[in-house]
Amino acid sequence: MYTSADVFRKHWKIFLGVSLFTGMFAAIYEHFSHQVYSWPMMLAFLVPLVLGVTPTAILSTRKMLRRKPYEGKLRAGVNLYYAGVATLTVGMVATGVVEIYGTTNRLLATYWYVAGVLLVAGIAVTIAALVERRREIEEKKAARRAAKKAERRKKPE
Repeated sequence: MYTSADVFRKHWKIFLGVSLFTGMFAAIYEHFSHQVYSWPMMLAFLVPLVLGVTPTAILSTRKMLRRKPYEGKLRAGVNLYYAGVATLTVGMVATGVVEIYGTTNRLLATYWYVAGVLLVAGIAVTIAALVERRREIEEKKAARRAAKKAERRKKPE
């Protein structure tokens, strides 16, 4: 069984690969676009790099996730967040393609709204899961302290 820290270590490497792929895709696409450039296309690689690699690298080092299985609310929250990162990345690439083509489309704004909702929902659910995990850890510590206190009271008899 993988622990959450193991899963996050794997995920930040995947996000790094996605970021490299997106950067290479943008460079090749713009090379063949007859010197027409698009800022969303050029900066699309930053989305998985900043919003993907950074949080997963931080979460992979958290002590409280080392023995916690990757399941339940934590998994749901993280999956929502990852969906938001993917939506934002695809939205930026699609916006870049449309801009390079020389047209506009009002439906492209949908990517930004949906990505925002997914990111906020994912962060909220993940924080709730981490707070719940922290509470479980504190309760176990309190139970251990109470058991030790009870043992000390019995010893002098």
